[in-house]
Amino acid sequence: MSAQEENTKKEAKELNSDDFEEDSHDVADRQEHTIQNNKASILWFEIIYISIFSVIGVTFRSFIGRLFGGDCDPDSAVKDWLYPLSHRICVTTNGRTEQYGGALFIDLPDNMFGSFIIGLFTGHSSEWPAIPFLTHDHPLQTEQGLHLGIRTALCGSLTTFSSWNSQMVLMMDGTANPYLGSQVVAALFGYVIGLQVSIVSFRAGRTLSAWFQNRNNPYLFDENLIRMESQWRRCNNQCYWLSPVALLLFTFVLIALYIWGDVYWGMSYYRKLWIACLISPLGTITRWKLSILNGKWSKYPWFPLGTWLANFTGSIISAALTAIAYLKLVSGEGGTTALAALSLGFAGSLSTVSTYVKETVELSDKNALYDKKAFVYSYFTILSCCFVGLLVYSPLVRYAA
Repeated sequence: MSAQEENTKKEAKELNSDDFEEDSHDVADRQEHTIQNNKASILWFEIIYISIFSVIGVTFRSFIGRLFGGDCDPDSAVKDWLYPLSHRICVTTNGRTEQYGGALFIDLPDNMFGSFIIGLFTGHSSEWPAIPFLTHDHPLQTEQGLHLGIRTALCGSLTTFSSWNSQMVLMMDGTANPYLGSQVVAALFGYVIGLQVSIVSFRAGRTLSAWFQNRNNPYLFDENLIRMESQWRRCNNQCYWLSPVALLLFTFVLIALYIWGDVYWGMSYYRKLWIACLISPLGTITRWKLSILNGKWSKYPWFPLGTWLANFTGSIISAALTAIAYLKLVSGEGGTTALAALSLGFAGSLSTVSTYVKETVELSDKNALYDKKAFVYSYFTILSCCFVGLLVYSPLVRYAA
């Protein structure tokens, strides 16, 4: 073989090698672009689900609060379609009236219900199917955005740490209720009752979850059983868009009904509600992003720093809004409604009892019986939020008037 032929073959190999490297780079670039697009798509789906369930959670919290005691106060009662029933069920009180019993605070039923739901959808193991009353291969079991929406947005917005803390702070201060004065003992019982009842509700939800899983996915509890596929697998592609579209339509209809109630009935309650629904996703998304900090405290990696920050910040905002509303620093019905909407929608959704209780129970279950981590986390959260709430609320209502 001549030297010229050898050079020609060598050049051909180099060209082929260059083409291969270019093709490899193109494939890698396309794959990276596809991954980035998928991440963006997943993020948008998560934000949509969080927004939808935030609206639903705020709706539940508002109406449940009215149902169990909110409408029993003549000054704050909303005389609409729910009033004939709600003004007769006086279980809770807001701490501002002459009625004793503020330890059973207005948001206690909401916190119980939300803690029960997160227990139901969390179960005893992260390896269990996310929705306990469906089979493991149901299309909704793969909807990560839906699961995030239920646990983070629905339960987090349905429960509220900030409003609970603000009522206890208001009762301790006593300025807003000259008839009963300072109710320190009742407020301390309110903290303990609120925590313990929510923990019991969470555990009850987990127990029901286990019952559903045993019924629908028995292979989880019996190693001799084989996981069977069902007909649900066939409709995965067709059902993918069904849940977000249906929930989105439902949310739009819900907000439209509140606006209609505001315009047609002229009730400030419904104006507060639709404004709160629009801003609640901001509080929930902020809390969701703060949860990235959980486990990131190098000195105490077991401490859920993100959840604590969400509850601490929400307590500050709620205490300030409560004081401003009491002092009537914002004039006009529109300003008062906006303050109430901020407290209900943003501060209420920023803070959470359901996740706080879940983390407390998990710290207790994962560690030895004598370990103090769950106790420290749960009561440090209560004491720090109580202290900062008093620090914000009391000087304002006592010295700014």
